[in-house]
Amino acid sequence: MALAESTELAYERAFQTHWGDVFRFALAWTNDWAAAEDLAQEAFLRLWDHRGRLDWDRPVLPWLLVATRRLATDRFRALRRRLSLSPVSPPETLDQGVQARWLDVRAALDGLSQLERTALVMTAVEGTSYDEAALVLGTTAGALRAAVSRARTKLENA
Repeated sequence: MALAESTELAYERAFQTHWGDVFRFALAWTNDWAAAEDLAQEAFLRLWDHRGRLDWDRPVLPWLLVATRRLATDRFRALRRRLSLSPVSPPETLDQGVQARWLDVRAALDGLSQLERTALVMTAVEGTSYDEAALVLGTTAGALRAAVSRARTKLENA
């Protein structure tokens, strides 16, 4: 009984500590607020399902980010199968100036690959080290640096 309670407390602490990180990571992958929320929720649901098998003495954030990346990849594959390409418009509740900036940012980010967008957000926005981001994204730090460099070049030329 005590083990189950300590596991539940560890899960609750992980949720409170890492929800924002997981959500921002999902947002970097999807560029869609609602989809990012769904992915983050699903990642924490998977964490709950695996809570008895995890070593809670180790950092749980890398596990969550890898789960989120895998969920995002699955989501993109399913979307690709179901949908044809269609333009996405900003929410109608935004004022015209914000909508224009949103479209500019969205267009610029859409010109980046998933790896470039996620690497840029993780390192430049979140402040994650190249080594940590590379571990989460399943690549090397050198490849991640190259992806960030390509992303910055593309954004500068956009």
